Amino acid sequence: MFILTHRQSVTGTRDELKFTMAPGKVSKPSRTGPAPKLAKQSPKKLKKSVKVLSKDVNHSLCIPTTLLSHCKNLEQVTYTVYQVAKAATMFNVGEIVVLDLGTMTGSTKEKKLSDSMLIASLLQYFVTPPYLVNTVFKQKYLCYFREAAKLPRLPSLPFMRYLQTDQGRYREGLAIRMSKPGIQGKKIKEFKQTKYVNVGKSEVLELKAQLVPVNVRVTVDVIERKVVSPREAYGDFVGAQSSYGYHVRIAKNFGDVFMESALADGYSQALWVNCDDYYYNEEKQRKILPFVDRIIRPEAASQNVSNILLVFGKWKDVQKSFAASKDLFEGVEGAHQFFDGQMGLPAGVEGCIPIQDACMLSLVAAQNLAK
Repeated sequence: MFILTHRQSVTGTRDELKFTMAPGKVSKPSRTGPAPKLAKQSPKKLKKSVKVLSKDVNHSLCIPTTLLSHCKNLEQVTYTVYQVAKAATMFNVGEIVVLDLGTMTGSTKEKKLSDSMLIASLLQYFVTPPYLVNTVFKQKYLCYFREAAKLPRLPSLPFMRYLQTDQGRYREGLAIRMSKPGIQGKKIKEFKQTKYVNVGKSEVLELKAQLVPVNVRVTVDVIERKVVSPREAYGDFVGAQSSYGYHVRIAKNFGDVFMESALADGYSQALWVNCDDYYYNEEKQRKILPFVDRIIRPEAASQNVSNILLVFGKWKDVQKSFAASKDLFEGVEGAHQFFDGQMGLPAGVEGCIPIQDACMLSLVAAQNLAK
């Protein structure tokens, strides 16, 4: 075999190539030659443990509008949001916050909705029973759901478990208007409350002895003909503000994420999940937010509620949104002061995971970290 060695002359004026025959053997490198380069090892991750207030831990998701940055049409937009909704319902997420970063995808020719409103509308569509879609959403928004209608319904939704051959005892309904008898002037006066509920049957359900506000979604016991709480009907599978599957809201900036929480007690912890960032400087960012390696639950039961907020996306987007609302937080130096750490994902290179996939992975990781 031929072995190629490189030697530089003492004077540095000439390079010399030397071929040496060494049948069956590989010659050892010269001691006077340059030392072999060692592979650079990545620095160790800084880790910390997070203590929660209760044994039961609830999760909220904060999704930036950059979720749609890679989508080219309504079909891709719909399936991307569907992945988020599916992860949220599988892990009983109570709230999804859509952080508006002012992005516009231009995904469809007829698109007039902002990215934040489009994401929120699709998320709400996926937790709405099919028989209520035409009633809950205005006619002008139905065109955005044509691709969503082709996807399977989410089986993890609480009310889906009771729709066996359409004879479930508890059904989701929408309170509809009833007119007051008689005409005053030229207009018919309408009640602000009603006893009639559209539950997707051929006939409207009339409540026995209850009145509920008009245009409000309710859970109905169709046997007793009364409105019941979602918790009574479905147990613990209820989102924030007694919503069905999860509660959806839009945050215009970083401050709204924390100050307009749908949860009565707010968030006990907040963790950042790095994703959709293919130019992420891991070594630099690790100095600001350490990785969480354990979520420690108390040994004794507590009446407190632990609500962990998972914020997804690029760190530079988080900082940009914080800068837009930093006047609301006097004395706060940066967005990192709102977080207890960052959630590492169990697959792929750090940061190189799409937001919709990071939702599922982070919820799995959170379950595994809880001790």
